[in-house]
Amino acid sequence: MEGPLVTLRGELRCFACSRYLGDFESHPAAHGGRDVHLLAPEPGVVRERAIRTTQGLRCPRCGARVIAEAVERLAA
Repeated sequence: MEGPLVTLRGELRCFACSRYLGDFESHPAAHGGRDVHLLAPEPGVVRERAIRTTQGLRCPRCGARVIAEAVERLAA
């Protein structure tokens, strides 16, 4: 029997300039380790968002890698 499905949620930040680039959600047990959904910001909030490239997520300001920070693990 498999374990419970897990949802990961957290913040995205630029590795180089530490700029906040939005939130993400992932369901790795159901869709694999590369399953990352960028969550839309709240209505009326204008924010810079991570850019999806062939090398992974990048900062739109400086082009550096994006890392996950403050990750929560939620049972689905």
